[in-house]
Amino acid sequence: MLLRCLIPEFLFLALVLTGRPHGIIPEGKQDTSYINRQNSILFADSRRNPDLVIRMGQRILRDSEKISYRKGIADASLAMGSAWLAKYFNSNDSALYYNMQAYKIYTELDDIRGKARACYYLAYVYSIKGDLNESDRYASLSLSFFQEVHDSRGAINALHVLSFLAKQRRDYKQATGLINEAIETARTTNDTVNLADVLNTLGNIYKDMALFNKAIDNYFEALRLWESTGDTTGISIAYGSISLMYYYQKDWNKALEYGFRKAELSTARGELYELSKTYNSIAQIFNGKSETDSALHYFRKALRLNEIMKYPPGFASSCNNIASTFLLIKQFDSADYYISRALKTATETNDPSLPEYWMTQGNIYKATGKLTLAEDYISEAYNMAREKNLPLIIHDASLLLSEIYSGLGRKDKAYDYLKEHQQLKDSISNDEFLKQVTRMEIQYDFDKRQEAAEYERMQEKIVDENRIRRQRSYMAGLALLVLLVSLISVLYIRHNRLRSKYAQMDLEQRLLRAQMNPHFIFNSLSAVQDLILAEKNRDANTYLVKIAKLMRNILENSRQEFISLDKEIETIKLYLDLQLLRFETEFDYALTLDSSIEPENISIPPMLIQPCVENSIEHGLLPLKEKGKLKIDFKLNNGLMRIEVTDNGIGRQEAATIKSVNRNKKSLSTQITLERLENFRKSMKQKGITYEITDLSENDKATGTRIIMMLPWKKMFA
Repeated sequence: MLLRCLIPEFLFLALVLTGRPHGIIPEGKQDTSYINRQNSILFADSRRNPDLVIRMGQRILRDSEKISYRKGIADASLAMGSAWLAKYFNSNDSALYYNMQAYKIYTELDDIRGKARACYYLAYVYSIKGDLNESDRYASLSLSFFQEVHDSRGAINALHVLSFLAKQRRDYKQATGLINEAIETARTTNDTVNLADVLNTLGNIYKDMALFNKAIDNYFEALRLWESTGDTTGISIAYGSISLMYYYQKDWNKALEYGFRKAELSTARGELYELSKTYNSIAQIFNGKSETDSALHYFRKALRLNEIMKYPPGFASSCNNIASTFLLIKQFDSADYYISRALKTATETNDPSLPEYWMTQGNIYKATGKLTLAEDYISEAYNMAREKNLPLIIHDASLLLSEIYSGLGRKDKAYDYLKEHQQLKDSISNDEFLKQVTRMEIQYDFDKRQEAAEYERMQEKIVDENRIRRQRSYMAGLALLVLLVSLISVLYIRHNRLRSKYAQMDLEQRLLRAQMNPHFIFNSLSAVQDLILAEKNRDANTYLVKIAKLMRNILENSRQEFISLDKEIETIKLYLDLQLLRFETEFDYALTLDSSIEPENISIPPMLIQPCVENSIEHGLLPLKEKGKLKIDFKLNNGLMRIEVTDNGIGRQEAATIKSVNRNKKSLSTQITLERLENFRKSMKQKGITYEITDLSENDKATGTRIIMMLPWKKMFA
């Protein structure tokens, strides 16, 4: 079923102000202009007062039929079709009948806008009925009709439906592409209401893809827009999303607070679908608190609502949730009963959530010692999750398969699945992200996050100062021992010298890392300025969005002396993608890691590779007339990380000639990098930490440049 946000907003804008109160329509009036006015009023009231619209719509339908006014019949049918949709329960057949009738008449009249609206509602009807193929067909027709008459708001709604349907099929690539097209259209037309809706949907897609940091960004942007327009239904949806984020934090009380806020708003608006989802979420939170009686109570409330709405996917999901709760309290017969109902419904409707239900059945068999049956079901879930790219299912299934194979004595397969589970766990569970949710509740912008980061640094400084004070007190106490005065004096002096030396080195490292940030900002803003001056506004906007994502990585990385290698590689890839957007000259790049390197278990100093890559692109590849190539290799060598950056650019000699022409352009990155490496050599006492640049040539002709850095590294886990 579609979300609340898929309801077209033009229903609320079609209100025609007349002297007559809404709904008071005298019977027997047979004037076409009068019928048109009343249909407009019915259309505007169809969701706010569906029962009255259905009753009065019959009158307008009869009046239109008496004078054979086909457009009046179609408009009245569409208004009643919308009203039946608003009633949800016991409405599928009536909603289908009236909307289909409207579509057929609009087709006879060649009324393109009418066909667009009717197809949109038909997509909505078939979604409720669980027929996603028909829903997709009518949504596609609706989009083409809206685009034909240049109705941007209608096009946004149609794109929204298509994105939702793609998400239901787990086709996340298509879902994000469609919803981003809707977002771009909404931004272009300054459509605040629809923009909030589609941003929230993009957050839901990212959540299903386990990209939680991207999801929370979109949720809070949608919340700000809904609050600015006073949209209580939108605010309700935002409450649900925020509750989910607290659920991931295991902050049960906060999660329940926002869950009940949403339930209150959904109940007041009579939104049964949103209410059923909210009851499910509240029940999950109670399960997290180990209050299974309360959890079962709310799961059953959700199940009843889905039965009322005749919504098979919701019914199957509720049965699965109840089965999982009975499994939790080891009532296996009840668990088996409910999961059987879920599997039957999901199989009959080809529900995309079928792998989740297989997982539950497999868990029940595992808990009752039927390991072979458990292996069959969980393997089915694992294989389908692999096929459809469902990271959360793969994460859970790989752990269960590891445990099952261990119980069956197949240690090799148990180890393989456990290793895969651990890798997925590291990529999905991001504690640092989850800690940001509480702060983001009261601070949305970049400056506030910087203030929070500064506060954390001050806290670290206070802890360090307190530790130093305790050391001084301890040494002062030893000084009271007369026989050890001279030894203590020597140790005290040496201690102070070492502390000052390393404090100075640490300060220098922090300052050098801090310099990398404004250096990159300067270059990035210069790039945006170039795009704006070239009147490439769309490229400039895209570039700014990517800069914001990269800056978040840089702000986090620059605060730490060492970061994980996979996080540094992610930042480099994002930077390279930005460079491809910035320059018209294309180039290919490749990053290769030695097989002995586990990037998630190795940490290196941040922001040292990016300046080398920047120099290769700016001075080597950018002036190159042919297509450029850039290669970055990572190897372990004699206790150090060997990083090799190779390009096929114009070489340093020709680059120096070009640079001499632009004397005002001064490069700082190489000097900062050298200073940082020198500090590492001093503090870690490793002479092997080096930085070398080699000119590549063939037949006395420059063929590029190679930079080799030897960096210190640390193992993150023993």
